[in-house]
Amino acid sequence: MSRLQELTDTLKTKSTETFEKIKETESYQKISDRYESLSPAGQKMTKIVVGILILFIFLFIPLSQFSTSKDFVTAFEDKRTLIRDLFKTYRESNSSSRLPEAPTSDALMGSVNNTLQSEQLLPEQIISVSIGAAEGRLIPASLMTSVIDVKLAKLNLRQVVDIGSRLSGISQSVKLKDLLMNANSELAGYFDVTYKLYALNVPAAPVELPPEPETKSAKKKKNDSGDEKSNDKNKGDE
Repeated sequence: MSRLQELTDTLKTKSTETFEKIKETESYQKISDRYESLSPAGQKMTKIVVGILILFIFLFIPLSQFSTSKDFVTAFEDKRTLIRDLFKTYRESNSSSRLPEAPTSDALMGSVNNTLQSEQLLPEQIISVSIGAAEGRLIPASLMTSVIDVKLAKLNLRQVVDIGSRLSGISQSVKLKDLLMNANSELAGYFDVTYKLYALNVPAAPVELPPEPETKSAKKKKNDSGDEKSNDKNKGDE
């Protein structure tokens, strides 16, 4: 308490000295003379205005600091949210599953034949399932391993859609790029269809190398350091 009392007395003394110096200035004398020349009502109004002005000054500083700090908090929260979104996007991009390697042409043709058999098509409806050639430049040759042509005949619209959906779901690395339809010349409302399946050239996942074996010198240093630690421990116990 004595320290607090000393600080209070020092503050009062400095305030008194400062006020005495202000009273000795010419500006204060002029203001004091004008104040004394005012009527009692004018003096009372002046005191009220000065009091309000002083109160406004004392309140303005903390309010301005509060407003500034609130802006800083808002900016900090916005940046924190942005950083969290960036980290979330980075984690999702890293954890996204890789495309599996595309099946070989023989395996793909076998999957196609199994799909057609499950659709219970007649033998006359299956024209051929063979290796075809790429058409167009949408997919570069370096990005595909094989192209399979599936030629069918006398399909209705429902069969065209169902078979196309089944073929496109064989593998994520196999894409149904082209679908060619021609009206069948014998049956009205039926179509001869050619599906072109493209097997993408998906690069193999990188193989993580095993840790390098420790050399004899490294093992020796490790053993020596372990022995030194055990000896120090034994000495401490003694």
